[in-house]
Amino acid sequence: MTTYPDSVTSTVDIAFDGRVPEDSKREVRNSINAIAIRHSEENARRRELDAEDRALADVLRQPLLDQLRNDSRGADALRSAAERQHARAVGVGELPMASARIPARDVSATALDYSLAATRDFEGFPTRFFQIPYDFSWFWHDLNGGPPRSRILTSETGRAALDAHAGNTLGSDGSVFVNAHAGFGVVLRSDHRVDCMARSLRSSHDFAAASAGLDADATVEAGCEMTVMRSGNLQAHAVDKRFRGRVSGSLFDPSEDYNYDNGGFGTGAVIEVRWTMEADTQYELNVGAWVYAEAHQGIGGAGANSQIDANITFMSLWQRPA
Repeated sequence: MTTYPDSVTSTVDIAFDGRVPEDSKREVRNSINAIAIRHSEENARRRELDAEDRALADVLRQPLLDQLRNDSRGADALRSAAERQHARAVGVGELPMASARIPARDVSATALDYSLAATRDFEGFPTRFFQIPYDFSWFWHDLNGGPPRSRILTSETGRAALDAHAGNTLGSDGSVFVNAHAGFGVVLRSDHRVDCMARSLRSSHDFAAASAGLDADATVEAGCEMTVMRSGNLQAHAVDKRFRGRVSGSLFDPSEDYNYDNGGFGTGAVIEVRWTMEADTQYELNVGAWVYAEAHQGIGGAGANSQIDANITFMSLWQRPA
């Protein structure tokens, strides 16, 4: 495995199957690095806007907090809020490193109704199926935040699992946020121009826990995603968000908690990507999972723990003359 870092935003790890030629590897590296930079920059812009909102809220709250600190009972209440929340770290169980699930290669793609398309532009079974092992695997995380506590990326089973902790959680390194993505991809080419649609059969077990005390907030989210890239440029993108939770504590409601468990390996929503493939040009179809956790401590402390344990069972591609 080789690492291709962008000095500002992200670091990317890519592992290739032995079938992938060197010239194709170069295109894959450019494309995955471009995805990582794009997501990291989008997240930076969103966090800047959130920081502006948080600064405005701080200004509005400050007079009330000053009054409380100058009152003996108010000061005791603030100390109690801080001690209670900081002593309670949030978290769910660690990701299991071994899986007893049936490997995805044992699933018959053609036997699943999921693969039958009945849309305006494409009908019938896919032109091609892609099953494990895929052409390459990839992982990246935003360097402006922390790394995930653990990651599992297993080419033999199509498993992509991530565990992100931020703030006051069990096993956290104290990072303010974690933004991590991992998955698999295949290289696509055609000797003539075609319109394309791609889908993927995915399943995942999803967990989250978040807690925020007085003047604090925490956010958790995770999901699956599909992208199509060409020479480092995004051609199509689709997202299946599995959960999102945000909690905060205020003067009148000093603590809030969020817990989520989808209860098993659900297949989630059907997502698809569509694009036109030019002749004799390399494209990459990527399917993966992501987690996000963010926590701002305030007075009462906050913690966020976001997990996804996904299986990328197969990818399917429909083509018709453009």
